[in-house]
Amino acid sequence: MSRLTQINEAQPTGEISSHREDLRGRNNVVTPKQAAERGIPWTREPPEDKKCKFCGRTLEHEGLVFAGRVITWRADPRRCTCERAQAYWARHDKLEAERKETEAEEQRRAALQQRVDRLLGRSGIKKRFQRRTFPNFITDTPGRKKNYEIAKEYADNFIDHREKGEGLYIEGTNGTGKTHLAAAIALQLISQGIPVICKTSNDLLLDIRKSFDDEGGSEAQVLGIYKAVDLLIIDDLGKERCSEWSMSTLYSILNDRYEDMKPTIVTTNYNTDDLVEELTPKGADNTKIVAIVSRLKETSTVMSMVWEDIRGREETQE
Repeated sequence: MSRLTQINEAQPTGEISSHREDLRGRNNVVTPKQAAERGIPWTREPPEDKKCKFCGRTLEHEGLVFAGRVITWRADPRRCTCERAQAYWARHDKLEAERKETEAEEQRRAALQQRVDRLLGRSGIKKRFQRRTFPNFITDTPGRKKNYEIAKEYADNFIDHREKGEGLYIEGTNGTGKTHLAAAIALQLISQGIPVICKTSNDLLLDIRKSFDDEGGSEAQVLGIYKAVDLLIIDDLGKERCSEWSMSTLYSILNDRYEDMKPTIVTTNYNTDDLVEELTPKGADNTKIVAIVSRLKETSTVMSMVWEDIRGREETQE
């Protein structure tokens, strides 16, 4: 005898029909009054009714019907439909949604930071640059003050810039503070719990090469981190040893970040033409490098820092 036949013989047709309705999710929520009217029993007494704090209307609790009886009651009563109650719950639901969104974002950041720590170590900021903060940046000329303000605004409003996929392209001569401002942005964001990787282009490529034989993380995993981190800062772009592999790897990372609207900050000592030349292997097609530089500039505020080398002065100030 089939299970269905056993049920049909053991239960009246009306009960089976009601049970099927319950399983489909139809008419399976009732108030105590509705349950009494329909003759639906409950396994435990419902909570006491509440009163709307705005209009005084009686608010009943709802129960879940399963297999012909109320098996549980909701902790909160039905919401009142009066105007003031509706306005209150609209505000409540908005704040609750924002709280859940914030909580989910914090969990996402924590999970990503764990991956960064496991595969790459901390942010990548070397000891010398861990004191390169905004207060330590010299703003004694109009040019330095302007670039400081651009970098500080970027750090202060990073969430907005991140949503738009906006980065910074910092070009200039040696010792003008390019790395200082990039590190200052990274340090401020890291202090806020935002995952940031800040490495020279040479160190970035070395990390990926090391992953070839590293049991702790494959090349794909390390590349995935560089592509997914909230902010990637590549310092001294153009100083790495160029090869077909380095060109393709940089293109893969930066193109994916471009398409996913992930912000990137780069610093470089080269102008556009010289950077393309430095990043392109001798005799190779420079199409990928031209695309990299073009897309970086397209999605970034370009900062030009061309003045005398002030490294010694910055060290003294710190």
